Amino acid sequence: MTPKTKVTIAIPTYNRSKLLKTSLQSVLAQDYPDFQVLVLDNASSDDTEAVIRSFEDSRITYVRNETNIGIFGNWQRTVELNSSPYLSILSDDDLLLPNFIHESVLALDSHSRAGLSAGLAEFIDINDATLQVRGTELSDKLPEGLVSGLEFIHQIVNGRKWVLRTSAVMFRACALRAIGAFDITHSKYLLDLNLYLRMATQFDFFFIAKELAQVRFHVEQDSQASFHSLSGTGALAVMAERTDAIAYLLESPRAEDASYRRWLAERLLHISLRRSEFTSGLVPKLNLSWSERLRIAIREIAAVIPTGKRFILADENQWGAEIFPEFHALPFLEHEGQYWGAPPDDQTAIREMERMRQAEASYMVIGWPAFWWLDYYSQFRNYLSSNFRCVLHNSRLVVFDLEGSRE
Repeated sequence: MTPKTKVTIAIPTYNRSKLLKTSLQSVLAQDYPDFQVLVLDNASSDDTEAVIRSFEDSRITYVRNETNIGIFGNWQRTVELNSSPYLSILSDDDLLLPNFIHESVLALDSHSRAGLSAGLAEFIDINDATLQVRGTELSDKLPEGLVSGLEFIHQIVNGRKWVLRTSAVMFRACALRAIGAFDITHSKYLLDLNLYLRMATQFDFFFIAKELAQVRFHVEQDSQASFHSLSGTGALAVMAERTDAIAYLLESPRAEDASYRRWLAERLLHISLRRSEFTSGLVPKLNLSWSERLRIAIREIAAVIPTGKRFILADENQWGAEIFPEFHALPFLEHEGQYWGAPPDDQTAIREMERMRQAEASYMVIGWPAFWWLDYYSQFRNYLSSNFRCVLHNSRLVVFDLEGSRE
């Protein structure tokens, strides 16, 4: 089947004429016959207009804002000015691979309930060299094919790190209009996640298991400071978006099940806890100091675990087993008695925990430095909570009794 639907590729831009030129070249090289390019210049002071005019291509429409209306305003204009059934928003520093439009249109034409299609993306640096970005290794592999919107939200709440790169996404224009397009609920750097979650309340998503775009990482990006620095607020905003996602699920038919509502309540409490943890990092005097929390945690472990018992300690190696002289604390993951790093996947975490349990480890202690495990390793989390009794759960510790069943 040859797709023939008209497509708009919108490029919001500001003072990036050199990178913009490369992005435009990648769009014009598409192997698809019917598309238009909408460049929205947010009052650039460089030679952006001259660069665009130099292409002399009738498929390009240039729109200049007389004043800078901000990221949100410029992205929102892409929706307002679009006249095609399908819309893609390409960052002015990213590139499309030649088959992006063809593959995306084919997916949306074939699945009328899909509000968007999303392909894979590779990372490049300022010189177009392939790049491994620190932190992205924790992102989960995207699913393949059609995923219901509510299942997408459920998995985000469950701890999945499904990161959709906007430059590899194509939207159904009527779906964007139905949800009111973009909003800034918690952070201007999460325009995309906020949109995806709201869209998923009404539409399904289609995932394409092919690389369709190249996403550039460089120092000029404000989002780098938000998500890849110690003072960044990105993680805090993500927790806020996930809290909203729980509300969307409570409004859905899934919440008619009482056990599902209880599960949502557990997730809400954990996500709220992690949100407060990030907030405390940004506002140090808001909560107890790191050393105060640790002193309390040591006393709490001594109160719930009998002296001399072995326990597995997940603490990202930040506490150290030597601070528990009355116990035999085992690092996790462990190899020949030494800390071996975080598990590569859920199956490894479960297998290693069971190996250590069979070697007479009586408790599993998860300290707050490893609380992210309870999101990222969702199958491991569910395995622990389904099979073993939780004897302590607070903002410092989660402790499971591995000697008895949950009952």
